[in-house]
Amino acid sequence: MAKKSDKNNKNKESKEIKNFEEQKEAEKCDEVKEQTESKEIFVYAQTACMENGGLMFHSVVYELLNAAQDLASKFPEKLKVCAIVTSNENPDDIKASLYENGADKIYHIKHEKMTDYTGIAQGIAELCKTKKPEIFLIGATILGRSIAPLIASKLDTGLTADCTKLEITTFKDEKKLASTRPTFGGQLMATILCKNTPQMATVRPSVLLKREDIYKKEGEFEEFTPNFEDYKDCIKILAKETNKNKLSSELENAQIIVAGGKGLKNEENFCKLRKFANIIGAAIAGSRGAVDMGLIDKEHQIGQTGKTVAPKIYIAFGISGAIHHLAGINNAEKIIAINNDENAPIIENSDIAIVDDAVKVLDELLKELMEEHSKEE
Repeated sequence: MAKKSDKNNKNKESKEIKNFEEQKEAEKCDEVKEQTESKEIFVYAQTACMENGGLMFHSVVYELLNAAQDLASKFPEKLKVCAIVTSNENPDDIKASLYENGADKIYHIKHEKMTDYTGIAQGIAELCKTKKPEIFLIGATILGRSIAPLIASKLDTGLTADCTKLEITTFKDEKKLASTRPTFGGQLMATILCKNTPQMATVRPSVLLKREDIYKKEGEFEEFTPNFEDYKDCIKILAKETNKNKLSSELENAQIIVAGGKGLKNEENFCKLRKFANIIGAAIAGSRGAVDMGLIDKEHQIGQTGKTVAPKIYIAFGISGAIHHLAGINNAEKIIAINNDENAPIIENSDIAIVDDAVKVLDELLKELMEEHSKEE
């Protein structure tokens, strides 16, 4: 009986070892499969209704697609860049623009409950749980800022908000998204890594650049219907009102911007700045310092806590150029700075620097322009 018992024990141990080895082999195969599967970078393609009832994509979508392609190329095996469309309208007429600006694939998420930002976040989170993207980029628009933290919370991952720079770095032998943003009131720039996936970041419009060439004419397309069984709709839309203030759009799309800072000192000099802007056909803006002094409304503020712009020419009168202000003009093609402090950051970061009193220079410019205008008449 003892010999039979020993034999049974040995057979049992042998089976356990075999099962353990098979389990390890299966886990290894799953790991290899996961590594060889095509990973993806998601970009939220926010849509907006035009006055004629058609659809269009927000300009930040094209900027993010271009940045995503650059990030994707930094991986050993290039990641696929996917645009996420959540409109219940048919995007066929406008989806070509996504392929042209950097999308390899489009996911179209449709559900009747995706009518507000909580429903949109739910639908996108369901897609992320299914497809498991490596990186997810969202524009820091009003809608983007509303859905991004909800999605991150549902996916138990991190989110870096209002980034000014996106790079890929190696951390502990892994490729990671390095998201840079101003911190401590704009006094420092912090680069943040995310432990979990998807690695999420929001980026303001006009911080990044759109691609100049056409990426492709056609690409992959897949419709996705999310599961809303456990979803509780906590938001009720009472009314919708269109914001008729076009200032944001005017600043973001302006070719020339003239901005004033504390160096202009008073309202009288800001009136001169407005006159100068009107003569040369420029949009007017201000620094946070000027806003704090009550010289200009906050809607005109440029910088990390204001608007981000990318004009062809940016003329700064009496602006010192703290980090948070420079973050807002990073993509300006030409920066002209007038400041009486030769060590001011704006002077160091300008293409043309005039070290002189800003009010004096403004008066001289106005005088010359007025004389020129008189001669023409």
